[in-house]
Amino acid sequence: MKIIKLLILVLLLSCCKNQKMMSQNNDFDIVHFNTEDGGNIEAALFQANSGRIIIYAHGAIFNKESWYFLAKEFQNQNIAGLSIDFRGYGNSKSESGSLSNKYYDILGAINFAKNNGYTDINIIGGSMGGVAVLSALDQNNTNIAKIVLMAPAGGPAIKSDKIDKLFIVSKNEGMIDRVIKIYKDSADPKKLKEYSGNNHAQHLFNSKHAKNVENLIISFIVND
Repeated sequence: MKIIKLLILVLLLSCCKNQKMMSQNNDFDIVHFNTEDGGNIEAALFQANSGRIIIYAHGAIFNKESWYFLAKEFQNQNIAGLSIDFRGYGNSKSESGSLSNKYYDILGAINFAKNNGYTDINIIGGSMGGVAVLSALDQNNTNIAKIVLMAPAGGPAIKSDKIDKLFIVSKNEGMIDRVIKIYKDSADPKKLKEYSGNNHAQHLFNSKHAKNVENLIISFIVND
């Protein structure tokens, strides 16, 4: 009986130790914020000791976790990150049950960043996330410094000349014409980078261009 109790105690101590180690190794905190239309969004907040933050908006077959590798890279450069799950993904919900109007999730993320003291707000969005970003900026683009759009699947052009813009697209992908039009209709300053192949948006991170794309985004955000 004493041996059994001793084994249980050892297991409990081991469990607590492992839980503590997992907590110490976490690079982010899970946070929640509300949207104007009654949604509740879950996000991973990668904290940093600066006023700079990047909001990450995933594509339709992705989720907030798909940006963690990039958020960690920026965190290492003292730039915070807020990677969101859109309504209908993970634990993010819409009060009405409608999964449309995802631009409210972006606007909510921008408000969360402002309310938490971030003054230099940047956004990276891919495909569906790019649509939500463009639609959100059409409503309110104040206090946004830089935008990276990886093959946005649609949405209005960015008319603000105060936002620095980087568009990324593959030359042979299905969205190319749509992306080029949004790029041409958007105000300066803006840049367009085209890659060979047909990898769409975040799928570029699983292509031969992965490191180049990652370095391009990091350089664009970090450098003035």
